[in-house]
Amino acid sequence: MTHLINSQLICADYHKDYPMIERGEGVYLFDKSGKKYIDASGCTAAVTHIGHGNEEVSRALYEQSKVLAVHPTHLFYNQALEEYLEKLCDFAPEGFNRAWTISGGTEAVENAIKIAFQYQKSRGHKKNKVLARWGSYHGNSISVLDAGGLRVRRDYYTDLMAGHYHVAPCFSYRKPMQMTEQEYEDSLIEEIRVTIEEHPEIFCFLAEPIVGAALGAAGPTEHYFKRVKEVCVEHDILLIADEVMTGFGRTGKNFGINHYGNHADILCCAKGISSGYFPLGAIIIHDHVYEALKESGQPFYSGQTYSCIPLAAAVGNANLDYIKQHDLVDNSRIVGQYLKDKFESLKEIECVGDVRGEGLFLGIEFVQDQASKSIIDPAYLFNKRVEAKALEEGLITYGCRGTVDFSRGDHMLFAPPLTLSQDEADMIFTRLERAIKSVYSTFLKS
Repeated sequence: MTHLINSQLICADYHKDYPMIERGEGVYLFDKSGKKYIDASGCTAAVTHIGHGNEEVSRALYEQSKVLAVHPTHLFYNQALEEYLEKLCDFAPEGFNRAWTISGGTEAVENAIKIAFQYQKSRGHKKNKVLARWGSYHGNSISVLDAGGLRVRRDYYTDLMAGHYHVAPCFSYRKPMQMTEQEYEDSLIEEIRVTIEEHPEIFCFLAEPIVGAALGAAGPTEHYFKRVKEVCVEHDILLIADEVMTGFGRTGKNFGINHYGNHADILCCAKGISSGYFPLGAIIIHDHVYEALKESGQPFYSGQTYSCIPLAAAVGNANLDYIKQHDLVDNSRIVGQYLKDKFESLKEIECVGDVRGEGLFLGIEFVQDQASKSIIDPAYLFNKRVEAKALEEGLITYGCRGTVDFSRGDHMLFAPPLTLSQDEADMIFTRLERAIKSVYSTFLKS
């Protein structure tokens, strides 16, 4: 274990012991002592789609770095990027035929907002506010924290924010108990409609198709995104799908939005786009957005040092090839359903309130009582205790909070590599079950 109190690293907890990780292989990580861990979080979170130590992608990074890593993108184009964008747009939903790469998820979301704003300006509008949802996380810059709704991360910085607007998330497990699913969906759509009508300065709606860390793989009701899109079209607002976690096969389809009808205008991508082998993100825009920008005669007013560089494109290209060649999207669907079914049996433990998600993007919510869904005292840090116990078992998990009032409530997000086998899923389940039972037993005695 490494104690960071004397380290030069700026970290969240200087008094915590951290195992020193030395290498990764497939779904496993190995620390300096030789202990082997199953990566059930995808390197916190949902990053490692193709597993650790992938030779094909590592080789592509090395070979491209020898030829050309970067160049002045305001003066030149490159073949690696040309080839990658063709494959990337082909992998995207129909009608998404223009893309731009950057360094990660925060930048992807920020530039999606910028391009949506520029789209509105090209149409003569003077709108300047984003509509997003509480219980969401879209990135870590001040502007994107402002758009996001994860209070445990954003509230410290609110004095720096412009003040974008938020509505309730679509989160059926925590809906009012007296409401039917249809009534609940109706109420959410009405809130969005009223908010937009009260604030005509709203120019885009930003949402994760399936909410990741903030709500633990909480998906929408059946027609939610179709109806959101209808409201957006009615008020000339663009729908931005944050696919940073849900893209590239994570949910058992190419993109999370594929589950609900492909209603987005802009896709934000990162994490699984490179599986962590190089910092990479992208925005992919629908043809009608591109045509409006093109007809305006204005360039896309963005440019960053590492945007559209050949080194990133080579890694993205090799990563996407690997995903397709090894049918990882389908494997995510099949093994994900297998693991979800195993997780469902955990409801035999009273503290497991809900199991949710799609593909290998799954969540478990912990409660004190299944019937009332009452939360465990936040001071107990139940999810972090399970996370720590799981680590002792050789299982890497991601404990989160914020499912109730967007600040309280315990849940865990699971996003192992898409290469996961059923045998490895069994190991995840067995170790997690032991960890939960151990922590819950101690909790009952406290």
